[in-house]
Amino acid sequence: MVRRWLAFCLGAVLASPAAAQPGPVRGLPVSADPPLPTDGLMAPVPPVPPRTAYQQAPALTPPPPPAPRTRVPDLTVPEGTIIPLPGAPGRRFQFSRRYGRLFNITGEQIDENTQRFVITGGVTITVSPGQDKAGKEQPPLEFATDSAVVWMTGAKVNNITEGFDAGPETKREVEVYLTGNVVIRTMSTGLGKSTVTQTVRAEEIYYDVPRNRAVAVNADLEMNTPLAPDGVHLTGKEIRRLDRENWEVLDGGAYSSKLPSDPGLQLTSPRTTLRERQVELKNIFGIPYRDFDGNRVEGMERILTVRNSVTRVADVPVFYLPYLRVDANDPLGPLTSIGLGQDRIFGTQVYTTFDVYKLLALRPPPGHKWRLEADYLSDRGPAFGTDYDYSLRPAEPDVPGAYSPGRGFVRLYGLSDGGVDNIGGGRGPQNVPGTVRGRAQWRHVQEVFDPDTYFQGQVSYLSDQNFLEQFYKAEFDLGPNQETFAYLTHRYRNLWGSVLAEPKLGRNWNTQTEWLPRVDGAVTGESFWDLFVYNARANAGYGLLRPAQMNPFSVQPTDQRVDTGRFDLLQELSAPFDLGPVRLAPYGVLDLAYYTQDLTGSDRGRVYGGGGVRGNVPFSRLYESASSELFNVRGLYHKASIGANYYYAQSNTPYSVLPQLDRLNDDTTDMTYNNIRPYQTGLVPGMAGVALATSPVFDSQLYAIRRIVDNRVDTLDDIHVIQFDSRHRLQTKRGYPGLEHTVDVFNLNLSASFFPEPNRDNFDKPWSFLEYNALWNVGDRVSVLSAGWVDPFDFGARYWNLGLSLDRPDRTSFYLGYRQTDPVNSKAVTGSVGYQLSRRYYTNVGVSYDFGIQQALTNSFSVTRTGSDMTFTLGVTYNALVNNFGVQFLLVPNLVANAAVGKLGGGLGGGQFGR
Repeated sequence: MVRRWLAFCLGAVLASPAAAQPGPVRGLPVSADPPLPTDGLMAPVPPVPPRTAYQQAPALTPPPPPAPRTRVPDLTVPEGTIIPLPGAPGRRFQFSRRYGRLFNITGEQIDENTQRFVITGGVTITVSPGQDKAGKEQPPLEFATDSAVVWMTGAKVNNITEGFDAGPETKREVEVYLTGNVVIRTMSTGLGKSTVTQTVRAEEIYYDVPRNRAVAVNADLEMNTPLAPDGVHLTGKEIRRLDRENWEVLDGGAYSSKLPSDPGLQLTSPRTTLRERQVELKNIFGIPYRDFDGNRVEGMERILTVRNSVTRVADVPVFYLPYLRVDANDPLGPLTSIGLGQDRIFGTQVYTTFDVYKLLALRPPPGHKWRLEADYLSDRGPAFGTDYDYSLRPAEPDVPGAYSPGRGFVRLYGLSDGGVDNIGGGRGPQNVPGTVRGRAQWRHVQEVFDPDTYFQGQVSYLSDQNFLEQFYKAEFDLGPNQETFAYLTHRYRNLWGSVLAEPKLGRNWNTQTEWLPRVDGAVTGESFWDLFVYNARANAGYGLLRPAQMNPFSVQPTDQRVDTGRFDLLQELSAPFDLGPVRLAPYGVLDLAYYTQDLTGSDRGRVYGGGGVRGNVPFSRLYESASSELFNVRGLYHKASIGANYYYAQSNTPYSVLPQLDRLNDDTTDMTYNNIRPYQTGLVPGMAGVALATSPVFDSQLYAIRRIVDNRVDTLDDIHVIQFDSRHRLQTKRGYPGLEHTVDVFNLNLSASFFPEPNRDNFDKPWSFLEYNALWNVGDRVSVLSAGWVDPFDFGARYWNLGLSLDRPDRTSFYLGYRQTDPVNSKAVTGSVGYQLSRRYYTNVGVSYDFGIQQALTNSFSVTRTGSDMTFTLGVTYNALVNNFGVQFLLVPNLVANAAVGKLGGGLGGGQFGR
């Protein structure tokens, strides 16, 4: 941590020191001055071809002898002498009042070429460097002081208060001495190309402008950057700029604090040096960087050397480092992140990530990242992996409409596991299937030839059933399936087509359909005579249905091993028209399907046909007089839409004799459903548990048929239903006069399904799927929300929730919610509070308790104190589902916590893999 703190503080402070002072104006050496230790370190500027504008006319006689030596030598040069061009642009010096009164100025001529000016009474000297060699305008440099002495050689200045130029044309050289409340301000580019404001405060400063030499006595250099919450300070009895490349700080310290006069955390050193120069870049092993063409890579190197550094907390030394030498641009080198953890599942955890391109000394192509992961889990073992993310650029990026070659990633991770898996859900500890386990994944997406042709592909391998759920819980719950497939789509106007190849690579614990291959096509919204609208979908493929071969086995009777060819065409023709304010659309549906093998082993053709009518009518009314200060309402606009869908269809083949090639659920949902359904009688007592385990009400295919999910070819059957929906929205204006914005005060959506033939279609009940969804935005930051779903028959699904949410700009947030789910007998109360106790203290509490099963689900508590220099967090977590308890303890300097985001990761007691 100390190395990170030191490297970041001084690296941010000295990120662009060259921009903090004016650049050099090369003149002839001053021979009367004694030599400095740094003289001769810089290579001379390469000569340029002779320029006659800088030479005198040819002479017939030898040049006169040199004049007596003065502060500035005679500028007469012999014939044919090559003059190197100046290495820096000219500067403009201007003088103005520092305080309200006029300043006093006296000047004298010291010798033929030297002037001296003494300024008292407060003066501000502004130096405008002009443009650099690349033509970019440089930020001005402002000197504010009570007294100043200015020495100037070269062309004479008659009135210094009017300002003057110092550059190659005037051959002026300027030196300044400042004393009395000296403040120097400028701006530069720091880390991440962000703007850095630099302020130097000192008792005395001497600055030799053309030679870039300076000495500041009792100085404080403050850097303010958006990356840091507080200014970064670099202090020292002397801060010296030895030349253009070298800096030195004597008896200095570095800190970042809200109380700069009394920092609580600082790093001190008797001597710190910084050398910055344009060099051939090398990695930490000394290997020169190369690009992919083999060319060497050059860049700015900033070598920071600290001797005998001491980290002090409340002025008490806590850590000593005799010597440290790092590159301030990249103090951690190839290390990109580090994380720590502690819990009952993995034990003590250490996560580290390295940049492979830096390890190999290669400049990555634009859009490419290569990471190496080296981890240690005390209860499991060592683990290693690599991540490669890439984004390919168009071959002709400047051409409008150029297609993107694509993007994707590669993931490899594995470990030698010596522990047991604990994945919760009543499954208990499970032995690890083998010692070496892991994953491999490659995903790629790409536009082919043009944006209308799109490719998606993935290759995925998992060593065992529990690996993803145990080590990548969030991806297991929310991510896409770990399938291997190649999918190509193309669209043209309202036509669409695709080709899919999807083999099964391992994963014997999942039920999956292999498509070898499958072709799909569709036409959408094709109009005939502005009267009829035609939609069609067709597919043909060879599918291999492979049920799970490991526990949990599939519970659906249609999940059987089948190798079959399937051909399907689904068509819909509608004739929409307006009947007054009502929009009506009579329609008919016809699906023709053929299977070379059904569940009985025979080929089978299926005809599915039906039709109905859709209707919708919108309403709206404005209540301008509706007003309430209490409910923050100024006028109400009610918008409503009432709709219905009548549908009747029949099939000559029941869905139960056809294989379920088109999966209804993703792998995680399917696996969870198969795992829990046989054990419902033990988890839920009484007849409710029996219904959950055996009732067709909870059959996913019957559910899809009753909901009229018609995009799964295999799950279509007889149905007769009328669907109703009613959607309402109340809007108002909120905000300051002239800045009002429209908001939804209240949203309410209602829906229900009526079955005219309940004995066949809805388990003897005429109504089902009674649902509502409501949201009341009491204010811009206060909301009340509720949703519910009821199937009105014995042991049918009954679910509803109610919640109150509040959040404030100061990070204060409240949520209190109740969720009831039957017949699984879950009555869960969830509460979370994030509260800013004061400017320093912030607390977060999260509790979830299920009164139905009388068990706490998850609990967490943490307190964070943000001090003047450091942020301290203490917290505890407990997850009853996996019986995992953790303690979090974190102490991070504010500068690191805010400015070095991503360099420090992980947490203690998270109960989940740290990736």
